[in-house]
Amino acid sequence: LTRVAKSRGIPTLLIGQSTRENSIAGPRALEHIVDTVLTFEGDPHMPIRMLRSVKNRFGPADEVVCYEQTESGLAELPDPSSVFRSSRQSQATGTCATVTLEGRRPIVAEVQALVAPVSAAHPRRAVSGLDSSRTAMVTAVTDHSGSFKLHQADVYVATVGGLRITDPAVDLAAALAIASSSMSKAVPADVVALGEVALSGELRPAPSLRARLVEAGRLGFRTALAAPGTGEIPGLRVVEIASLNEAMRWLSGR
Repeated sequence: LTRVAKSRGIPTLLIGQSTRENSIAGPRALEHIVDTVLTFEGDPHMPIRMLRSVKNRFGPADEVVCYEQTESGLAELPDPSSVFRSSRQSQATGTCATVTLEGRRPIVAEVQALVAPVSAAHPRRAVSGLDSSRTAMVTAVTDHSGSFKLHQADVYVATVGGLRITDPAVDLAAALAIASSSMSKAVPADVVALGEVALSGELRPAPSLRARLVEAGRLGFRTALAAPGTGEIPGLRVVEIASLNEAMRWLSGR
């Protein structure tokens, strides 16, 4: 099929099985013989679908296109950020906005958390849309930074809109969402948080930070919490946060 397609200039589409990790199942022969590998993914309970370029011999392999499943078929979403944010009109505890990268496209997302009294012999940790191991680490660092006694509480963390995020830059937003729920103090709706949280509680800058902050400013956010050295962004007030302890103090002073 490959030889015929290339010798006669025939576009050919090969469909293979995908594993739970969204990689090609079985031997990698199928991936090697084609020029481009595309994956089409999305939560079956949500209308959003993402087309990712995993391999591309003739262009970038980090592109992503967002679609919405409508009654008339798939329609491209030119501004997917509006879908992944909740439509709350007032400040709510346990939620914080952030900006993740899907390929090279910055997308504003929202992380929500609920800290509830323990309901069993062992506290429960439930995560949806985020990496469970990394979220457990962020929960532990948040507990250590703010003395929230989360080891005596159930903690639930999720993203809005079914978006799956593996970007470490959302660590700060997850920590603030957890702290916000535990303290019953809302993070303002016009605040976006960006930064990777280390085990020491130190905040590390996110890659492509300026592009993320420009996208946040375009969508109406007025304040950004980020690591020191971020610089100025027109129309956006940047609050430099060096550690998770400083972030907790910032939230306490709201």
